[in-house]
Amino acid sequence: MGPNLSITIQSDNEEYTVVKFDGDFDKAGHNEVKETLSKCFKEFVGKYLVFDFNNLRFINSEGIGYLMEVHTHLAQNDQKLVIIGLNAHVADVFETIGIAEIVSIYPTMNDFLNTL
Repeated sequence: MGPNLSITIQSDNEEYTVVKFDGDFDKAGHNEVKETLSKCFKEFVGKYLVFDFNNLRFINSEGIGYLMEVHTHLAQNDQKLVIIGLNAHVADVFETIGIAEIVSIYPTMNDFLNTL
């Protein structure tokens, strides 16, 4: 059985870094990528940290709690968390708990880039 969650970090631009998620952002998935994610957001120096959820199948309260932790940390440094590419399940969860009122969410990377 493979990992529950894997991430790929792309930092090709000074203004933003993209973290691509693939899998399930639950307790097991979070534990698998926690160290890499923490290092990424603590060392982040751009303006926007973009979480690409195009290949994220599932998120639970553990994953959502982590998103809020990242959002708070970034906001303290005048940086922003941006989320792109939600599937229907994750979009429903985010809508239900009001994440879109706190974090900027875009359908695609191009939609986000058009706002810069």
